[in-house]
Amino acid sequence: MNAGSVNSFFETTHLFAAYTTEHYLVVTGFIFFCIWFVRMMRSRPKEDQRRILLWMSVVVSLFQLAKIPLNLYTGVFDVTKDIPLHMCNFLPFVLVWVFYSKSRVVWATIFFWVILGASQANLTPTTDFALFYYDSIRYWVVHLFIVLLTIYPAIVWKWDLELKDVWRTFVALNAVALVIYFFNLMLGSNYLYIMYKPDNASLFALFPPWPTYILVIEGILIAWSLVLFGVFKMIRNRSLSWKVVRN
Repeated sequence: MNAGSVNSFFETTHLFAAYTTEHYLVVTGFIFFCIWFVRMMRSRPKEDQRRILLWMSVVVSLFQLAKIPLNLYTGVFDVTKDIPLHMCNFLPFVLVWVFYSKSRVVWATIFFWVILGASQANLTPTTDFALFYYDSIRYWVVHLFIVLLTIYPAIVWKWDLELKDVWRTFVALNAVALVIYFFNLMLGSNYLYIMYKPDNASLFALFPPWPTYILVIEGILIAWSLVLFGVFKMIRNRSLSWKVVRN
């Protein structure tokens, strides 16, 4: 972390910059935490694991919800930006249901959203502020932990993906987008970037204008989900083959 680049919890004078010492430390430190966490949890009964993951997802959801009162307190709350309707912001609540209901189907549906969306958000962060400003803490807790919570059932519980999960995730995302579209109409917002392309420089700049870019994104979503499904199955099959050889 660069000298002097630390904010207080409620005051910020330093902006976050990707691919700096802070970025590398946060991501690398979390990877080591994940390795330790998985090893520590493996020895516990599965029901204990589920309860721990459930409470972790509740805590991550509370971190996300805390943005509203904290932004109201600091006077920067914006109804068009701060309600948890962007994908990474509402996924913690879905994970609460996954671990409460033990639903592989719901897990498989959001698996693609998390790996393709939240992982990208950790590699190319959109947070404006350096640590330890409250919204920076929220950003990293939400985006890092939903990745851990999503990959854990695949690694430890051996939950598997099916080809129909790719199509299920596509249909579900369109259903969610339709609901959020009406919220956008009421609020004058652009959650999920349904109404127009984001103003900041991003890959969206390469896409055609609204609404054509939505169709482009959906095509990319299907293509990358199929690629992710193939990679997942390849890793799973190699892991099973290795176990057979060892036995």
